[in-house]
Amino acid sequence: MSRLMKLAAFTIFIVGLTLGLGKNGDLLGQDKVVSVSITDFAFTPKTITIPVGTTVRWTNNGNAPHTVTSTSSPKAFDSGTLNSGDTFQHTFTTAGQFPYRCNIHPSMTGTVIVEQQKEEVQELALIHSLSQSKIFPEVITVSKGIKVRLFHTALDGVHPSVVISSDEDGKTPVFGVKPFTVEPGKLATVEFTPDKAGTFFISHRPHGHNIVGKLVVKE
Repeated sequence: MSRLMKLAAFTIFIVGLTLGLGKNGDLLGQDKVVSVSITDFAFTPKTITIPVGTTVRWTNNGNAPHTVTSTSSPKAFDSGTLNSGDTFQHTFTTAGQFPYRCNIHPSMTGTVIVEQQKEEVQELALIHSLSQSKIFPEVITVSKGIKVRLFHTALDGVHPSVVISSDEDGKTPVFGVKPFTVEPGKLATVEFTPDKAGTFFISHRPHGHNIVGKLVVKE
């Protein structure tokens, strides 16, 4: 395996450690609705963890009547009696734990755990090479208005005064990013939120010539 491929694999591994996996990913659909089944005198699943803004929909798939009644104070929700086939849904707009039960069968209990939604971040890894005068990948694309987190490392040589600029020479820094240094075996993390679309440059001039990568920001 070449040195570049090894370093790329190392960078991807490190970046992967920073990424969290969402809870209940198998339950949460694109429309942010989580389903809970009422059957065999139980709520299934009994406990769910969801982000703020998610709607939970309970469906009575059994034959007996049930309720979905909050036991917190003040009461957060109450379905009233749900007969077989009936549904009830509630949208959770605040974080916290919301226990509930069936008022007809009090031994039937469940809990909804609501967490603050994690901030959306666009994360990318870049490798700088002094000997090849390149940044890999040479072009990265992100979306305007969403935080960007760039992980930089070097294949060889020290890369001082790297800037994100509107020009290739790095004379017009953008997005409030200050010059930073990229070194072999280390990760330099840079965060910013692009507030305008266009083509920008990740640039530095270690020996009088540019090493440049492109940052494309889309609307």
